[in-house]
Amino acid sequence: MEVKYSTCYFCTSRGCAMKVYVEAGEIKKVSVDTDAPVTPGGFCVRPTLARDYQNHPFRLSFPLKRRSARGANHWEQISWDRALDEIAGKLARIRDQYGAEAVATSSGTGRGAADFAKTRFMNLFGSPNRFGAVTICYGPRSMVWYTTFGSSVVPDQKPGKTQMMVLWGRNPHEGGPSSWHSFLKAKSAGMRTMVVDPRLTEPARRADLWVQLRPGTDVALALGMMNVIIEERLYHEEFVKSHTFGFAELKERASEYTVERVAGITGLSPYKLVEIARFFAQHQPHNMVIGVAAEHSPPNSIHAIRAINILRAIVGSIDTEGGGLLAGPCPGFVPDAAMELNHMLPKEQRAKQIGADRFRFLSYPGWELVETELKKRWGERHPLAAYLNCMAHAPSVFRAMLSGEPYPVKGLIVSASNPLLSFANTRLVYEALKATELLVTFDITWTPTAQLSDYVLPAACWLERPDMGNFASVGAYPLVQIGEAAVPSRVPGEYERLDDYEFWRGLGTRLGQEEHWPWETFEEVWEYRLKEIIEERGNASLREFIREKRWALEPPRPGICRQGSLATPSGKVELYSTILERLGYDPLPLYIEPDIPEHVKKKYPLVNISGPRVRPYHHSEFRHVESFRRQHPDPIVEIPVDTARKKGIVDGDWVYIETPLGKVKQRARLSSAFSPGYIVTQHAWWFPEEPGEEPSLHGLWESNINVTTDDDPDKCDPLSGGWPLKGQYLRCRISKA
Repeated sequence: MEVKYSTCYFCTSRGCAMKVYVEAGEIKKVSVDTDAPVTPGGFCVRPTLARDYQNHPFRLSFPLKRRSARGANHWEQISWDRALDEIAGKLARIRDQYGAEAVATSSGTGRGAADFAKTRFMNLFGSPNRFGAVTICYGPRSMVWYTTFGSSVVPDQKPGKTQMMVLWGRNPHEGGPSSWHSFLKAKSAGMRTMVVDPRLTEPARRADLWVQLRPGTDVALALGMMNVIIEERLYHEEFVKSHTFGFAELKERASEYTVERVAGITGLSPYKLVEIARFFAQHQPHNMVIGVAAEHSPPNSIHAIRAINILRAIVGSIDTEGGGLLAGPCPGFVPDAAMELNHMLPKEQRAKQIGADRFRFLSYPGWELVETELKKRWGERHPLAAYLNCMAHAPSVFRAMLSGEPYPVKGLIVSASNPLLSFANTRLVYEALKATELLVTFDITWTPTAQLSDYVLPAACWLERPDMGNFASVGAYPLVQIGEAAVPSRVPGEYERLDDYEFWRGLGTRLGQEEHWPWETFEEVWEYRLKEIIEERGNASLREFIREKRWALEPPRPGICRQGSLATPSGKVELYSTILERLGYDPLPLYIEPDIPEHVKKKYPLVNISGPRVRPYHHSEFRHVESFRRQHPDPIVEIPVDTARKKGIVDGDWVYIETPLGKVKQRARLSSAFSPGYIVTQHAWWFPEEPGEEPSLHGLWESNINVTTDDDPDKCDPLSGGWPLKGQYLRCRISKA
């Protein structure tokens, strides 16, 4: 039996190191590679189910072309050459007739470290319209770090140094095995723990301090804590004086958020707010993991993430041992930003990016300002990957598909993405996809989106390709950890799958981009990107690098602020953001109360906290695998006990969740883990066992909570364009089904 050293991407936590045991081309067992730096500890079941996933008949195996009406589930098997030739020809015709910007791509949370290839293709093709889930998942946090600190911020958890671990809007017990592993280690080492979450999650239950705030009010909480900390002089005066910009302005803004005002916003008592602020300030330095909750809560998403990070800075927990360290690219490694060929997209095409005129922070206007500063520090090897920090606005792209405004969008390539499940306002997304002239899905399994496509193409999963953890590729942490393919991606007569790099290169070379794709295989890409590290170590090849020691690590060190200027316009930690000011936004955090008409509140009295993670699933994946599904067979809506009783709902009932946009049903679980007035619904539910053809589309319309969520641009975050998945905009009502 042969052991393969691979990188798991059954989620996008970080790309954990695995050992895959293979015999005669068959996967026999998967275990954690405990010698590597990045693993999930013992808290993730997904890799153990890899064999079931790899061999499942729901996997896509050969290229398919639609041979009747869209959604009829009638397909013709074709060769890869024919598929790529035909798709490239249709893309060229769209470009010739409407312009390159009429082609868009949709991304999910990623299935590996090949997203640079998609951006590279789109830049060379001439379209700025890459959109995806990163607008509401990690992209906002990343851009806030770069605009505030000039670097990403990574935890430096050290017993004896780190005094506290904080989870803010994050439940790693369900959604992040490696973070949960760190949380338990922190408790074992005697560190204090603090969890900010409206729900009594497992981390909240175990924490020393659980902060149960009203959903969507994170920025008010952070500003209220700052007010107390500043007034009581609990902040780190030396760090603030020497290494921050705009403290006087911040102090004035924070003074507006008295404990009485913040209590009215957050639902916490004034006494509790003071207690929280003092507890936080007195246990420094700390580590913190910020989750997606703020990113899902317009209109306060970016201001909340900014306020939380500013709070960390003023207590002196940034750039200090045991706190949050400022990190950058791994020395000797070529990061994604240097692979994307961003300079190849002309300025006039950048200006056409849909939504960039309105949502300027997470699109080209903001990205270009930040890139200018980062280039001063790292040159072309700066860490600002465009695919994470510079996106078209998805809701506006879907509207352009339907209306032709500001111009027509006629073609969409979907990869590592399932738009009918992952974006808000499913009905509008459905109509937009049906309106396209060309819809291509490149994915690992069938999905509802694939069923509407013109071409459905099989992608290699992590077991079938070499890959690397996503931390170094995006410049977030100076660590390279790479893995090899465990089994082939192509077995004649059984399946023919391409990895993401091969797919985008295959399209690119057919569209006149040959000179910009010099590496034929993904292995050659990794050899190029790791060349300096491999040579320095004395390895003869990429394979030897993996087998001998598959990672290279240069841990970030404290004291970056004291060594020289940060990669920000002021050269300091920007409490007052000069970049936001130049973009026309308020340079200081502030709280905006969502404007909900009273008649809407009356008709839809409950607020939906949608999208909590649930193991073993990862967003819309794995419902087709029986061993996964047995662990969690049905979509669950959590309902406060008193609310359920008033509606005649008992535990296990099917319940309708309804908004002006639509109605779906989920199975009730009565709960006392959060305040009355709210429900908690799971996202991304579909039923692979149901028919693929329309109208079913694998049960798309039954329990998919995004049938009920809204993506109205007026309700999106005014800086990032993120759409609401939590907070006051998600008004709903329930009834027994």
